[in-house]
Amino acid sequence: MLESGDREFARLVDWVEGRLSEREARTVEKQVATDSTMHTNVTWLRAFALISEATVIASPPPEVRDTLVDRFEAYAEGKQRPGLLKRLVATLSFDSDLQPAVGLRALGTPESKRQFVYSSEVADVAINLRSRPHDGLSDLYGQIFPVDGTDPGAFGAQLLKGSSKAATTTTNDLGEFSFGAVPPGTYEVLASSDQVEIRLTGVEVRRGR
Repeated sequence: MLESGDREFARLVDWVEGRLSEREARTVEKQVATDSTMHTNVTWLRAFALISEATVIASPPPEVRDTLVDRFEAYAEGKQRPGLLKRLVATLSFDSDLQPAVGLRALGTPESKRQFVYSSEVADVAINLRSRPHDGLSDLYGQIFPVDGTDPGAFGAQLLKGSSKAATTTTNDLGEFSFGAVPPGTYEVLASSDQVEIRLTGVEVRRGR
């Protein structure tokens, strides 16, 4: 069962994405106008929606990317001062697929898109999955939001399936990263900097349809 804070966040998501009735939308609009926390959440949701829908994440030059990936893999494998690395397991704070069960999502929501938000003491991580009906695979887009002002571009991201490493990439200046053509399955995402490692568990990728 969702806590009251989760229900409020889910309602804001439905409002931003236009799934509330006209009456409910007017009520939420008034609340957002007077509640600074809700207004901040709405601003974040709109920014993330805009990024996930319209942004194509540009890759750095191959030689730069290779260097960054090598450095990140060294951190991920604990080769650089592992004793000083702070390891955290993020908590799933939002899953768009859980909303129908509590009556917060209207009928007709596209099944090709799923959103997760994970929270930890050092950063929030948003995950957006889009299925690809033509080949049954999915594209994963993510963004890291450090809570302490850390440069989000200092992170790398790794996609894990069981004990196997599926893919490794780096974030851009906005903390965005992506993995393309991901097969169905349950994955972990590992976001790491030189000081912290954040593990996101239970990222379920379904077959595109």
